[in-house]
Amino acid sequence: MTYTVINMIGLAFIAMVVAGAVETTGAELQQTYRLGPNDIVHIQVFGEDDLSVERTVDGDGTITFPLIGVVSVEGRTVQEFQEELTARLRAGYLRHPKVTVFITKHRSFTVSGEVRKPGGFEYREGVTVREALALAEGFSEKANRDEVMVTRLSGGSSQTIPVSLDAPILPNDLIIVSQAPRLYVNGEVGRPGDYMYEKGLTIHKAVTMAGGFTPKASQSRTKVLRIINGQEESIPVKLDDPVYPNDIIVVPQRFF
Repeated sequence: MTYTVINMIGLAFIAMVVAGAVETTGAELQQTYRLGPNDIVHIQVFGEDDLSVERTVDGDGTITFPLIGVVSVEGRTVQEFQEELTARLRAGYLRHPKVTVFITKHRSFTVSGEVRKPGGFEYREGVTVREALALAEGFSEKANRDEVMVTRLSGGSSQTIPVSLDAPILPNDLIIVSQAPRLYVNGEVGRPGDYMYEKGLTIHKAVTMAGGFTPKASQSRTKVLRIINGQEESIPVKLDDPVYPNDIIVVPQRFF
């Protein structure tokens, strides 16, 4: 057997393994995923065209099925839902029902704020915040990378909580990436204006970001305008002093 033939067989085998892994992953998802509002399911009853339908799970976690009426599906796996439909059809309508249920579209979660592509995305079991942000094409240049929030429904009410990038998300979550805090540099610097705040930033680094001191700058009289207990205070600073979010660094002109 030539090397080329052996190589082709090897590649074919790898493709089969990969395909099998994909199929297993899909099967595992069907087994573990819990149905909920806005999922779309296709129900097929073999030999009964009138009973083969597609339904969207309502906000109360139910669907309406021919003959049976309202059926609660929220919190059940596809297999559990399929078994219940089979049992209820067998109990009063069909002698040997063969029911197949599969999800045609999962409910979504939303990524908003400072990401490159905000919007809604189809939920998948086990998706993390990091993976959700990747679907939204990552942080924007203005994003606060140190704090990501999630608004989540719990017990009939919503709450907004901070989450780590490796935390799993839930269906209907709203992931919020806020704009990074800013700081302001005014006066005798090369490029006065507002800049993104970073942890560990000092007065010297902030002034450097703003183009450095001009020849007219009085470095020793540099001060910061900072809100403390709701009041703006003027604070003299040294070049190695830390900067805080929303600080206004003022570099005055020196006296001649």
